[in-house]
Amino acid sequence: MTTTTWTDLGPISDFPPQQHTCVTSPGSDGIPDTALVVLNVDGAFYVLKNQCPHAGAPLGDGERHGMTLTCLYHGYTYHIKTGKNIDFPDDERPVKTYPVRVEAGIVQVFLENEEA
Repeated sequence: MTTTTWTDLGPISDFPPQQHTCVTSPGSDGIPDTALVVLNVDGAFYVLKNQCPHAGAPLGDGERHGMTLTCLYHGYTYHIKTGKNIDFPDDERPVKTYPVRVEAGIVQVFLENEEA
């Protein structure tokens, strides 16, 4: 069974332009709390899982340059929109990306939980 939901992350003002912000979405409807990185790039919002697929470190501790986010711990770089690993695209998994929208000034992320 798959559970899906749009989850409020906060008002647009919580996510300043050209910055990234680490948040934890509240769990609900069978979806656990989820550590996320919200990025505001020129007014467009992107949401990534706050976990580097390479070694599990918090990706949000890294630095953003243009449309990439680089993990502070091992230097792996990921494309913000696609999650694809820039350094080793054929060898490393992409970081999970999430659909995001703004409704009535609130940034929302689309989360799902697949239950066995």
